[in-house]
Amino acid sequence: MQGNMKAFVVEGEWAPKPGYILNKRELKDKRAMRADLVYKNVTTSLKDVPIPQIGDTDVLIKVGACGVCGSDLHAIGRDAEGYSTFASHVKLPVILGHEFSGEVVEVGKNVTTTKVGDIISVEQIRWCGTCRVCRTGMFNQCENLEETGLSCDGAFAEYALVPEKYVCVINDIAELLGDKMKAFEAGALAEPTCVAYSGIQINAGGIKPGANVAVFGTGPIGLAAIELARAFGAAKVFAFNTNPARDHLAWAMGADYVFNPRALKEQGTSAGEVVMDNTNGIGASMIVEATGNFSEVYPEIMKCLAVGARVVQLGIGAKPAVFDSMPLLRSNAHIVGSLGQAGSDIFPSVLRMMASGRIDMRKMITARFKLDDVATAIADSGKRDLGHGKVMVSQFY
Repeated sequence: MQGNMKAFVVEGEWAPKPGYILNKRELKDKRAMRADLVYKNVTTSLKDVPIPQIGDTDVLIKVGACGVCGSDLHAIGRDAEGYSTFASHVKLPVILGHEFSGEVVEVGKNVTTTKVGDIISVEQIRWCGTCRVCRTGMFNQCENLEETGLSCDGAFAEYALVPEKYVCVINDIAELLGDKMKAFEAGALAEPTCVAYSGIQINAGGIKPGANVAVFGTGPIGLAAIELARAFGAAKVFAFNTNPARDHLAWAMGADYVFNPRALKEQGTSAGEVVMDNTNGIGASMIVEATGNFSEVYPEIMKCLAVGARVVQLGIGAKPAVFDSMPLLRSNAHIVGSLGQAGSDIFPSVLRMMASGRIDMRKMITARFKLDDVATAIADSGKRDLGHGKVMVSQFY
C-alpha cells in the first residue's frame, strides 16, 4: 500500500546523564533501557508519515483501537531537567501506542496464519526466538527484545505493520460481540490483561480457587487483575486504591471490597489489617502490586500475607522500597517479578477467555478519543480527578 498516514510521533535528544553507563546494545542501536536517564527534550507531534511497506512475513493492519497506557504518559513526560519520566525501554523516534487491534488489509507473500479481512489483536513484546534467553523460553527477557510502540513503531496511527508471529486472530470475539468496533476495543485490552495474567497465572503460579486475593492499585493492570481473580475462582477480592474517582471501576470489575489505604490509616487501621479482619485471619494468598509506589505499599503487603502467599510485582517505579522482610520468612511467602506478556500461551488464553464471555475488559473503558486528539487522550489519562480506567483512541470514533 502506497501513500502517507497520520501518526503520533515521539522524538527526543540522545543525552545520557553523567554517570549513566550505557550497555553494548544501547551504544550500538542508540536505544535506552532507561529512557529517564538517556532521552532529553522529548517532543510529540501528529504528522504525516509514509505507510509502512510490507515484508514477506509482515501483516499490515488498519488500526481499529489503541489503548493509552501509563507508559505512554511517562514516555512523553519531562522531569525538572527535561528528561523523559519513563524508567524503561525506549528508542526514539517512534510512533507511540502498543495496546492495539485492527483489521488486516495486506499480508506478505509468506504469511499463512492470517488473511485480509481478519480482525486481529497484537502482542506487544517482540522476542527474537534465537538468543540465549529465548532458548530457555523466557521471551519477555529476550536479549534482542523490541517493544512495539516504545522501541519500534506502534499504533497511534492509521496503519501499523506487524510481523506475523505477533498477530492473534480474534474473529470469534467479533462474532460473540456482534460488532467490529467492540471487538477492536476488546482486542486492544488484551495487552494489559495479559500483563496481569502473566504475573498471576504464569510467574506466580496461579490462583487456587477459593483463595483470597488483594490487588494494590486500580489502574488498568490492577483492574485486569481483579477481573481475572474473579474468573479464576478467588473467594474474596480486595482492591486498594487511593483515588476515589476509580472506586466504581474496581467494583465493576468484580472486587468484593474496595478500600483507600490512606483513609484507613487516618481511621487508625491499615490495608493489611482489613484483609486479615475480613478473612478470619487467613490473609491473602495472591497479592498483586500494581502501583509502583513500593515504599508505601510493601509495608501493607507484609501485613496481609497468608501462609505460602505469592506477591506478584507488576507496577513499575524508579524509587526503592524499605520494609520489614520478616513476615516473608514467617509466612514462607515469595515475591515474584513479572514484566511483559509473551510466551506460555498467554495471549491466546486471554483472548479465548474473552471469546467465551468469561471476561469482559471493556468495562474499564472510561473515555474514547479520535486519532486526531491522541495528545489530549494521553494527557487526560493522567489527570487524577478524571479517574480514568482505560482511555481508547481510534480513527473510527
